[in-house]
Amino acid sequence: MNTVFFLLPFTFQATLLEAFLRANTAGKTLVVLLFIGSVVAWSIMVNKFIEYRRAARESRRFLALYQGEAHPLALIVKRQSFPGCPLYMMYRAACRALHGVLEERGLNPQEFFSDQPEAAQLKLDYADIKIMRNIIDQTVDEQIIQLERNVVVLATAVTAAPFLGLLGTVWGVMDAFGGLAIQGTATLSAVAPGISGSLIATLAGLIVALPSLIGYNILTSRIRILSTMMEHFAEELLADFERFGLRA
Repeated sequence: MNTVFFLLPFTFQATLLEAFLRANTAGKTLVVLLFIGSVVAWSIMVNKFIEYRRAARESRRFLALYQGEAHPLALIVKRQSFPGCPLYMMYRAACRALHGVLEERGLNPQEFFSDQPEAAQLKLDYADIKIMRNIIDQTVDEQIIQLERNVVVLATAVTAAPFLGLLGTVWGVMDAFGGLAIQGTATLSAVAPGISGSLIATLAGLIVALPSLIGYNILTSRIRILSTMMEHFAEELLADFERFGLRA
């Protein structure tokens, strides 16, 4: 009994190989293309999962440290590193915008970005807050674009792979029935090999599409969660700047 279960994977692989060898040239070409597409899709999924995991981990670490500080400029003064953290990119962009506001007013930014930023007195007006909000919103959009990069390839694989497989199957069935018309024999043994070879393309298309669909849905949901976290942090960051930099 154990020997039967041990031989099942090898029997399945041999059946797939035989079906692939029975396919016509177009079917074999499409199967090879789908195999390449599967490798690309899996590489994108693995890389995006690693990228999101790092971004989520660093974002939680940054947010915990930021909320534990007494002043919103404390982390930028300490020059801590948060690689792959979209929240930190927003925070750094907001600090750069504040640095530019101070220079436009003729103030010394070093007084505010010092070891004791709470000692400096700053009054932000509506225009200053609007500038910082625009910079933060632009950074949020850039980070979302970065997170969504190459995810569209998975969506393309989900929709295109089954149709490519169906194309190979239809093509193979047409060739099989065309051969029957030439031979003049319509027995099951004559048509079965051609149909079996043509169905391998549909199977390959489904093998590419199903993992891509699952990976795409998981990635989009996690990116949506991270984008919501960025939007909430943007509101918190602006509120902190308004609280510590009282409006004139």
